[in-house]
Amino acid sequence: MSFPRTLRSLRQPLIWLIAAVCAGLAIASLPVPELALACLLLLGLITVALAVCEPLIGLCFTLLIAPFAPLENIMLRLPLDSGQIMLGITFAAWGLRGLYERRLDLSGARSTIAVGLLVFVAVAGLSFFVATSFELWARETLKWVEVLLVCLIVSSEQDRRKVGLVVVAILVSGMFQAGLGVYQFALRGEGPDEFAILGGRFYRAYGTFEQPNPFGGYMGLIWPFALGIGLYGAYSLWRKPRNTLDTATSISPIVCGAAVIVAGLALTALVLSWSRGAWLGAAAAGIAVLAVALRRPALSLSALIVVAGLAFALNAAGLLPQSVRARLTDFTQQFASFDVRGVNVNDANYSVIERLAHWQAAQNMIVEHPWLGVGFGNYPAVYDRYRAMKWPNALGHAHNYYLNLWAETGLLGLAAYAGLWGVVIVRTLQLALAATRSSFAAWLGVGLIGAWAHLSVHHLVDNLYVANTFILIGAYLGLLNSAFARRPDIGVVASVTAGLDQGAQKFSTRFGGHRHRF
Repeated sequence: MSFPRTLRSLRQPLIWLIAAVCAGLAIASLPVPELALACLLLLGLITVALAVCEPLIGLCFTLLIAPFAPLENIMLRLPLDSGQIMLGITFAAWGLRGLYERRLDLSGARSTIAVGLLVFVAVAGLSFFVATSFELWARETLKWVEVLLVCLIVSSEQDRRKVGLVVVAILVSGMFQAGLGVYQFALRGEGPDEFAILGGRFYRAYGTFEQPNPFGGYMGLIWPFALGIGLYGAYSLWRKPRNTLDTATSISPIVCGAAVIVAGLALTALVLSWSRGAWLGAAAAGIAVLAVALRRPALSLSALIVVAGLAFALNAAGLLPQSVRARLTDFTQQFASFDVRGVNVNDANYSVIERLAHWQAAQNMIVEHPWLGVGFGNYPAVYDRYRAMKWPNALGHAHNYYLNLWAETGLLGLAAYAGLWGVVIVRTLQLALAATRSSFAAWLGVGLIGAWAHLSVHHLVDNLYVANTFILIGAYLGLLNSAFARRPDIGVVASVTAGLDQGAQKFSTRFGGHRHRF
């Protein structure tokens, strides 16, 4: 190759290099505030470009920034938070790539999970005809449509290395939020007055969620998942100490080791959130993970008896901290009745009575609208008509998701929701129990069953589908779908949902088939 020809071949890279240097010098010459803004805009453009090129990378960025929504709502007060904006870009990129390639991979829509989501959205959507606020109805419906689309994006990805990036993004997000929560509790030394505990010496952890309860819920969804990944690494290295982990899963030993750290940190942050609902959910998650991981009912029962006996002995001996005992006993003593009329409210029982007052409002809605409810997402819109006299402020939901859903979508919506999660739990148990123990799929199922246990129990006293946490739920469902589709060896108990599979396939064939071509 001649020298002039070599220069011509290097001309385009040199132009880009010179342009980059000039842009860097121009940015560096800006004052500090403008420099920070320029760097932030540049980072945002790079992120958007990556999301457009690869939608799954956009979803990973979404999982990282989605928990910042409450903080952004307070500081910026924008119509949309950055997580929703990035999620919209991801959906658009995914759809445009399908148009460009003249095919949109909807293989994940054949699953019973996707069909269950569609049925729930359709049934809950019927409450539109009785809704007072169309805006609130549309916002809540859109939330579940986003869950479905996130599930489809993850489950339709054929490259396992890219799916592994979703796992890493979840772990990184969990580590950051947990670390921030531990800092807020132990090191910050200040915080909102209402978060002060233990005589004002410490403050409840809340991360970027701005409230301890949703933060505790998020940590409760993270730590079982991370523990499942870590147990996979530990089991694989124990069984095959000379080999690396299964490369087909793209989960390296480093990621598995980091997952153990994330699980411990997230569980610690959950305790420091001082959220009683999160504590109850964590106990349920721990029991579920233990029972499924051991795979032996007798051994699982023995372990649970030992743990329960140890907790009882600690409480009887007075070794359990008084603040923890008071937190739990004060909580359980108030649930004799929903009726809060005439109850003496004080600083000690205010939060519990407030929760019961909202349960009572939901109960009143159910009595008057048992079948279709008052409209999906419309609990705060009609709260004033059904509330107790001394509780004028609607808190957005009833602090019991099952009552809240029944009040908003009626018995039909509650039944569709129960059917959806029945399918999800059966699928997760199939994955955890029928796949070989040395496979990543089995331990993913172990982690997810813990997350579902926490979600189910915590929803007795709160609503975790807030602050973009539902995006994480969609990613979990997508990972479950993806792992299930790749495990033909779980046919041992596949007959449990064989009928559901046939129905889902007929549904998807009628409304789109395996791949939709434009």
